[in-house]
Amino acid sequence: MSVPYIAVGIGMFLFRNGWLAIGLYHAGMILFLVLDQNRPYVRNLLQGSSRRWAWLVVFCALSGLAIHLLWPWMQQRSDLSVLLSKYNLSEFRWIAYAIYYSLFHPLLEEFYWRGFLGHPGKRIRIEDVSFAGYHFFTMLCFVAWPWALLTFAILTGTAWVWRQSARETNGLLIPALSHIAAAVSISATASILLNAS
Repeated sequence: MSVPYIAVGIGMFLFRNGWLAIGLYHAGMILFLVLDQNRPYVRNLLQGSSRRWAWLVVFCALSGLAIHLLWPWMQQRSDLSVLLSKYNLSEFRWIAYAIYYSLFHPLLEEFYWRGFLGHPGKRIRIEDVSFAGYHFFTMLCFVAWPWALLTFAILTGTAWVWRQSARETNGLLIPALSHIAAAVSISATASILLNAS
């Protein structure tokens, strides 16, 4: 569970490079997944469709809209373009990052957090808090700390809901689809905000 914290610390805070942060994070997750001899969650990616949980995909797809509406209060003193360029994510690098982040990142996180680290418990667990915690530190690079704290609270609940959907459906399909929906929505919103600045 320390992998994302090390990656964000080195990539975002030490070297100020978003690609380095996500690269280190993904390399760490892949290492743990490859070393794991028992990988039933890889087969579970396409399992677990459920009409009961379909609302989660729609709800997560609205996360970008929420950020767009709240951005005037969330943003720091700098424009988003200035903030992203501080982390080597300007212009073409942002477009490539947004595509990679939207499509590959959610799948890998679901394999790792709800698959490899998944737990059938019904209460909030340290894995849920840890998942949200690294996002807190990432968000501090872009928004004021109260908004990063709110993100932490929302993502702790989201991690728990994703884990419950995986437990109830016996698969990762719903968490993966809703995670992709959130990532696409957030990346699209960031792109819109960049064009508006």
